[in-house]
Formats: sequence, structure tokens, C-alpha cells
Amino acid sequence: MKVPVAPPVGHLIAYEYLWHSKLGTREDGEKTYPAAVVLARGDIGPTPVAYVLGISHTPPRPGQRAIEVPSKLKRHLGLDDELSWIYTDELNIFSWPGPDIRPAEHLSTLPTARGTCVIGQLPTDWFERVKAHLIESYALGLARTVRR
Repeated sequence: MKVPVAPPVGHLIAYEYLWHSKLGTREDGEKTYPAAVVLARGDIGPTPVAYVLGISHTPPRPGQRAIEVPSKLKRHLGLDDELSWIYTDELNIFSWPGPDIRPAEHLSTLPTARGTCVIGQLPTDWFERVKAHLIESYALGLARTVRR
């Protein structure tokens, strides 16, 4: 599987996301999810560090912060037709590429997703909206991290 040298900020990847609610009971994610790479740092260790947000079909519960993923965007990325939300109140942080990267063809029907972990690039305007929502979650003290 082809994996970019650096975390592809602004793209969705296939990743075995570990939800904060499962922290302490699991070390791995339960399954592969689309995850948005929102930040990459190369200045804090020998390898780049990726910060990713998980996308799930599970609607947010009261008190959780998430944005519904538009169906048009899901089609553009070759994802399924079910409603999905990107959660902006929790992040997985891991050394890139990490053992939890998965082949994108498990999640996307796009030909470009074959043989790589990258599902596709998010439109700039939508990515900026997600980042603003994440920053707001941090400002409100609601963002949690899961270090992998």
C-alpha cells in the first residue's frame, strides 16, 4: 500500500480510529473509519505527527460536537450514502504513518483510492469550516485527544 511520506493535511485517510469513549478498554480501533488529517507536525520528534478527526455514521449525542458530512461530498469521495458526521471534539494523534493506516479501497469506490491509504482531498471551504469548528471545540474546553 502506498503511504505518503508526510501526513496529507486536508485529505481523508482510511484509519483504524480509536474513539475517546473506547480509550482504556481498547488499544486499537474497532474498525476502519474515514479520518480527516487536520494537522501535521514535524518538529516534535523523529517522525511526523498526524492529528486526525474521525467520521462516523453514529449521530452526535447531546454535548458532542460534530458536523454532518454533506452527501454531495461523500459521493465526491466515493464514500457510502449513509448519513455521517465528522467529530470535532476529539482527535487521534499518532506518529506517521503508524500501524493503524488502512487501504482506502475498503471505504471508497474511487479508482484513485486503490493501493493507497488516501481516500481523497477535502474541498478547501469545507476543510476550513471543519478546522474552525475544531478550534471552537478547543476554545470551549471540549476537545479531547487520544494519543496512539
